[in-house]
Amino acid sequence: MNRNYQYTTINNPNLEIPKQETATRPFGYYLNVKGEGEHPVTEVKVKDMYLPNFSVRISEGELNQEAVFVNTSAEGLDMFGTCLFLKGNVKTSVNKHHDGIASFNGSQNFKYDPNNIFIHTTPAHAPFHIAHVSVKPGYLFQFLPENERWSDLLRKKVQNGESFIGDRYTPITLLQERALQNVFNCPLTGSLGQLMIETSLVQIILIQLHSIYYSKDILSAEAGTRDIEVVQGLKEHLNKTFLEEHSLENLAREFGVNTSKLMALFKKVFNKSIFEYLTELRMEYARELLQEKDYLVTEVARTLGYKNPNHFSAAFKKRFGVCPSKVR
Repeated sequence: MNRNYQYTTINNPNLEIPKQETATRPFGYYLNVKGEGEHPVTEVKVKDMYLPNFSVRISEGELNQEAVFVNTSAEGLDMFGTCLFLKGNVKTSVNKHHDGIASFNGSQNFKYDPNNIFIHTTPAHAPFHIAHVSVKPGYLFQFLPENERWSDLLRKKVQNGESFIGDRYTPITLLQERALQNVFNCPLTGSLGQLMIETSLVQIILIQLHSIYYSKDILSAEAGTRDIEVVQGLKEHLNKTFLEEHSLENLAREFGVNTSKLMALFKKVFNKSIFEYLTELRMEYARELLQEKDYLVTEVARTLGYKNPNHFSAAFKKRFGVCPSKVR
């Protein structure tokens, strides 16, 4: 780390993928990264995991000064990088003064940066918990569908050595969270554990690519520019206002389309209804309040607009399979 004007500059390379397991880099086990957190303006814990086809870095903590993450060592430029922001407020752009893509808690994005042009900025005193996964394009490509526009486009960009990043952060899904638990707390060891973790990482990345590229590609092929703007704008609007009361009629009026078309567009792209998506956002927020902020169940129910805490508890259990009191 070093100081860069008013920012703390933190080296942020893709971790190398070892050609073989060694005593210092055993496959499938987290290794604490020494030295992180000793810097006078940071409180950060970092753990790395090495696998035959992936590397994983888990960063958790808080920076006491505004920071910029940039690949100062230019390592791992030939690898894909996938970021899952379990907690955090990070903006990605090509320079510190360019309007970038802003993340939010429980969001994700995907990038390929052979030209080393992307930087990531985060404000001071903003707690973060980030899982960053690196993988070789050749390995991941074997899992992508053939002859689909979005996957063909990814292959072409890699072939041409072009940097790219998803143009928006998308929410981490429940399926991905379950797969992440296998990565964080794999119940198996040895070669079976490695296989389970790598399989979980493939699942996480494929769902991520689908949410960032595939849904947009389908919409681009079957809808006009106006429809694309509407459905993406609606999703962003819901991400910001999910605690507010919404009606289909008001949303349709706000975005200038009829209710039937709005429902159909959203369902086609995101494979869930508008109100299913709203419920998902609210329940994820409820879990965050229970786990991380230690809210009482009644407080969370009230925050989400439930007049009866029992109704909230029933909805929460339906979503996660456990009562909110146990999560707390």
